[in-house]
Amino acid sequence: MKGPIVPILALFLLVRSLHALPLFEIANQYDRQGNTCPLRSKANVACPLLCVTDHSQCPPSLAPSCPPGLLFCNDGTCQSSCGSIPNACMCDSTLAASNYLPCAAGQMINITHFDPTNQVAQTQTLCATNAQIQNVSQTSAWGSLHQSPVWLTCPVPPDPTFSFLEPMWVVVWSFTVWEAILLALWHLYKTTKEAKFHRENKVSGSYKTSLKSPNIINEKSLSLSDMASHDSKEKLPRQSVDTILRNDGDSNIDSHKESDRLLFRGFHANLFGFLAFGSVVVVSLLFLVFLGCLVSDNYGQLSGAEQPVFLTSDMSSKIFCAVWHISAAWFSLLLLKRKHIRNYFRIESYAYQCAFVQVERRQEEIVFLNDGNTWTARISLLEQQVVKRLGMDILVDTCPVYTTENKLGYFEYQCMRYVLNTEKKRFEPYTFQLGSTNSEIHAWSKGHTTTEAKRRQDFLGPNIIPVIVPSVFWAIVQEFSSFIYLYQMMCMWVWYYFQYYPMGIVQTTIILLSAFIRVFLRLRAERRIKEMAEDVVNVNVLRDNEWIENISSATLTPGDVFEVSEHTKLPCDAVVLSGTIIVNESSLTGEAMPIRKIAAPNNSAPYTVHDASNINSLFAGTLVSQAIPSHGQSRVIAVVLKTGITSEKGTLIHKILFPAPVSFIFHEHLKMAISILLIWGLVAFALSLYLMGRGNITSWFYGVFVMSEIFSPLLPAAFTINQSVCAARLRKKKILCIDLPRINLSGKVRIFCFDKTGTLTREGLEFYGGVVTPSLTTQPFEEREQDPLKMDPLIAMGIATCHAVTRTKDQYIGNPVDIESFNAMRWELSMPSETAYLDTLVPPSVSPNHPSSPVHILQRFEFVHARASQSVAVLDTATNKVHVFLKGSFERVKHLALPESIPTQYDAVAASYAQEGCYVLALAHRDMGQLGQDITMEEIKKMTRDEMEASCGFVGFVLFRNMLKHDTTEAIAALKGGDVRTVMITGDTALTGIFIARQCGMVAADQRVLLGDVKEDRVVWHDVDTEEQLDVKEVLKQETGEAGKSKLELAMTGKAFEALCELGEVRSYLLHTRMFARMTPNNKVDCVQLHMEKGVTAMCGDGGNDCGALRAAHVGMALSEAEASIVSPFSTSDRSIMQCVELLKQGRSALATSFANYKFLILYGECMAFWELIMFYFTVIAPQPIWITIDGFITTTMTFAITQAQPAKHLGPSRPTAKPLGTYTLASCLGVIFINFWFLVSSVAWLFQQDWFVCNEFDSSSIDSAKWWLLGDNYEAEVISLVIIFQFFNSGAIVNFGSVFRQSWWRNYILVFIWTCFFVSTSFLTLADPNPYSCIFRINCGSPSVLQDLGYPLPWWKIEPYNSPLGHNVLPVWFRWQLWGFILANCLVNIIWERVIVLWLGRQWAIRRNKNNPKNKRIMFKL
Repeated sequence: MKGPIVPILALFLLVRSLHALPLFEIANQYDRQGNTCPLRSKANVACPLLCVTDHSQCPPSLAPSCPPGLLFCNDGTCQSSCGSIPNACMCDSTLAASNYLPCAAGQMINITHFDPTNQVAQTQTLCATNAQIQNVSQTSAWGSLHQSPVWLTCPVPPDPTFSFLEPMWVVVWSFTVWEAILLALWHLYKTTKEAKFHRENKVSGSYKTSLKSPNIINEKSLSLSDMASHDSKEKLPRQSVDTILRNDGDSNIDSHKESDRLLFRGFHANLFGFLAFGSVVVVSLLFLVFLGCLVSDNYGQLSGAEQPVFLTSDMSSKIFCAVWHISAAWFSLLLLKRKHIRNYFRIESYAYQCAFVQVERRQEEIVFLNDGNTWTARISLLEQQVVKRLGMDILVDTCPVYTTENKLGYFEYQCMRYVLNTEKKRFEPYTFQLGSTNSEIHAWSKGHTTTEAKRRQDFLGPNIIPVIVPSVFWAIVQEFSSFIYLYQMMCMWVWYYFQYYPMGIVQTTIILLSAFIRVFLRLRAERRIKEMAEDVVNVNVLRDNEWIENISSATLTPGDVFEVSEHTKLPCDAVVLSGTIIVNESSLTGEAMPIRKIAAPNNSAPYTVHDASNINSLFAGTLVSQAIPSHGQSRVIAVVLKTGITSEKGTLIHKILFPAPVSFIFHEHLKMAISILLIWGLVAFALSLYLMGRGNITSWFYGVFVMSEIFSPLLPAAFTINQSVCAARLRKKKILCIDLPRINLSGKVRIFCFDKTGTLTREGLEFYGGVVTPSLTTQPFEEREQDPLKMDPLIAMGIATCHAVTRTKDQYIGNPVDIESFNAMRWELSMPSETAYLDTLVPPSVSPNHPSSPVHILQRFEFVHARASQSVAVLDTATNKVHVFLKGSFERVKHLALPESIPTQYDAVAASYAQEGCYVLALAHRDMGQLGQDITMEEIKKMTRDEMEASCGFVGFVLFRNMLKHDTTEAIAALKGGDVRTVMITGDTALTGIFIARQCGMVAADQRVLLGDVKEDRVVWHDVDTEEQLDVKEVLKQETGEAGKSKLELAMTGKAFEALCELGEVRSYLLHTRMFARMTPNNKVDCVQLHMEKGVTAMCGDGGNDCGALRAAHVGMALSEAEASIVSPFSTSDRSIMQCVELLKQGRSALATSFANYKFLILYGECMAFWELIMFYFTVIAPQPIWITIDGFITTTMTFAITQAQPAKHLGPSRPTAKPLGTYTLASCLGVIFINFWFLVSSVAWLFQQDWFVCNEFDSSSIDSAKWWLLGDNYEAEVISLVIIFQFFNSGAIVNFGSVFRQSWWRNYILVFIWTCFFVSTSFLTLADPNPYSCIFRINCGSPSVLQDLGYPLPWWKIEPYNSPLGHNVLPVWFRWQLWGFILANCLVNIIWERVIVLWLGRQWAIRRNKNNPKNKRIMFKL
């Protein structure tokens, strides 16, 4: 870091050595040698009018004579008609002597040594000499009566003022007092009306307790039959009504579990309150109108003249300042109380008696990547205290109360209906339980009555997920209801008023554009969700024991029985009662393959929707591909289980619409950064007040200007534009994002978890053959056989029949493994000939002359994840024997099969095939004898699963190959190269997972793997290659490999994972474990959440049993072909693992680009602040075209161009920072600010070293500083403006450095083009002689006559006369080239600092330091 210190010290010493800087001294007083500056000449100075008592006293040169035909008028000019021209010598004053008459006007003189400190007396003396007045000493100023002659110098009349009793102000005060009285009367009226209610609540102690006490709606509700009358005489099956707070499924995906912390407050509408609220709206609009009138009047547009209404510029400015502050306070108060303001103007009472219910819910914010920084924590704690004190942490919604036909009161909050419990006198959500067992579900097979359906609908609402999308107008209102927009609006008002409307229009346009982009993205997302949520179809429903055709699915209620039709979306969650259904659940779970659903058995087994009964369950929003009625029936029927928001689809929609608030560490640091900027802004504001008028009203405007530049109003807009650009890029890569803030979060992923089957490996498995068990358990296994015709007939029959494959329009539907094995066996599936048969299968014929005998499926128990097995009973018509086949994981089959049938080499053979990467299933068999002799059809049908699967003997293994996707190895290598730890979480066997991990590169070939499993109720670890049992703790202690290069990896089974979780030891092994096997869906969620404690964690899966983990992870990527999957924040129809790499590349690029824009706008604000303060010191202001160039072109185009940086082609070995106040960001920003500041100061110091400049300084003592556009015609403004313009656009270039996360800066062609344009343009301004282009910017230009005097050709273009005695600001040619070189040096030093010092040397040093001395809170782990 010594590099930049030397030039900095040199600059400092150079500045300290200068003596010509005007540190609070008079301009143009002394030259560099200390001599008094010579007075400059001033040409074409107008003489005042000479007034005399008699025209004979006029000197000959000013005699009142005119050419023939013209008259000498009272203003000293010759006119064709004098008319009513008043006597100029009277000065419109009654105090003037009536005998004063004017001499000829229009006298002009040239002053060779103009003294600005004595310009009046000097001008009068020289004018008298030029007019040849004999006695100059007797010529006095106007007002010295009875002396002749006199110079006309009319006294300056006092500025007009307001008494503030004028009619306009009387209206203002009257309306103000009326509003204050109205609000005071309303508050008094409201307090009186609510006094009794508040007293009763205070006595009962129940008021506002439910935000802390969850029992307000968590108690069991009354039976619906006790709350509403109904005439149904039919005895309905067992039912209960419970609040929706009951969690029937996975607690990780229940979006309603927070409902128990709601507070309900009731309010009545009131006419008086409505009028008072209307007055608040009117006052708000009048504030905007008032500010608009002041701005319009300042431009002379209100009534056609400049300041005709508010008298003078100073008076108008003071009024504007006062109204600005009052309106800012008014709007701040409205924004602060916007959640409660509407109900403040209503009368509060008991919720059950009111027409409006205010729902309040406290919510805590989740902060990702909380780094534990002390200052961040303090700011966050202070923010939390302020937020809680102001009640801003409580979500407030007001819901109107409606009444059903049965006079039942209800309201709807977050898509959920809350019904009035008349006995408890409170609102509660309700749901119906149809039962907990299959038989209880089947008891509803006859549906219910129309009356009962209507009653239930009153409690639950229509079977619709009511997604309310606001109108465009209301969405815009909601978007602008934030303090950041108030800040932007108040800044823009100042810009508009202070003659800076061109840039006010530009920035307003950008702010509105970004706001409308946010509104557009929000409405588009909500409309897409609405399309997914609000599916209404016509269905046939069984009610009153009759089928009702084509009624709206919105009328369905739990307990309704409806017909399932093909090619329709299911309108609710349901249970299949009869028939077989093929459904596509990709839009709900991401599962690509169609799934077969069968009727729930009518037995006493428990009904568990997410476990064994999933095969019998239908879910809302899924598409029915085929519906096959049971034999002898014409309909496929199902009973409604859940409707609307309570369905599985509704739960997902609810999580999307009402997510938990999430704050990235970026936003936490940004709050602190904004706090620092605001403090610095206040300091700059105070300096502006002092430097630009010592506290007069004009200096206030300059102070606000500086503050608005330090914290740019464009900063939020830049983030919005960058976010939308990144989302569009992802969309082009076929990655859909439904949660845009997660894009930046994906740039910080440290751990990436993967499912195996269908994610790392190909979609389908390749059948690899069967291995028959030996005849004796002590003998070795036979060789693998893949040809079905050569395979043992018994194992061939088992493989071909033990599955749930069905056919739909020549397409096989079912588990991909079953489909693959069935196709490999070459059997045919045909329709059964009898109702007792579920399916009929025909084996391949050995020869055409000997057709094969069919095999009938008599009973089937489908695969269940919890049991990891499936079974069938089949009838072999060739022998009339009934066979039972049991197929499942080899661990499960070993547990279920007869112990005496298990060969001694069972585990070893299974392990050896698993180590080869095989998916190993085991097959067991049981011979039940002759049908009709040893067992009957009725006995088979009545068998439970446990009864049928009992006493099966092992017959062999079924093998499948698990093939990697073609790009999996490349993707894993890319992730590891990108400093991302990859982890496998699979439901497959451990040894297969280890093989795949080694094959794809997760585990290196030379790494040993220890596998943990549960044996004899304890976790045992052994080496998978040597089978040696080891003490894992001792092995980990002895591990000597370098960090990230360990020679040891751990793997564990689901049982071991659960055991370690119970023991509380899993965290100590977590980051040593590469592969988790035999994991259930809940295990996957727990595993992902444990990894989330260690760092930002991503999860990638293909849906199905990965849904919970995908939703739980910081970043979830679903490989789903559904266009609008709602499984996770990200989904892609391209099922390549390289999409995960692409997501991380885009995320890192997005995060780096967000920081680039953040840094650019911070640099913009700080450079602008120092530039303005230096100009304020000299009381000079750059010409308006320069401001327009900076604010209108450089800032806007560079901000957009920065977002166009493309992501890096490869993942780098690090992630971009997420801390706006981190070491890298501070080093980058502060270094550039420091360099720019001293170059800016040095340019001014250098200018004051020039002999041609000293004594030609700009003297603003006689200039109105409020007219800032007249303060730029000087060398000071010119030089610092040229320096600062280069600094601005060069800052936009240097923040684009950093090819680790984005492509090289020169590949951002838009930015390079824009930078080149600005460089050429500004270089031309610096170096060129006077020309039309530079004169637009008032750089190297001057008044035409002065330029001609300097030796330049007389300009042919129009130039407004220069507002300075010198009349030009043309720099010497040699100085222009030196200045250009100086500016290039500034740019070069900045580039060296950013590219070499920060991004190269500093970055390498930081990486080495962090590697050798890792931070205490940073978790290190192997890649």
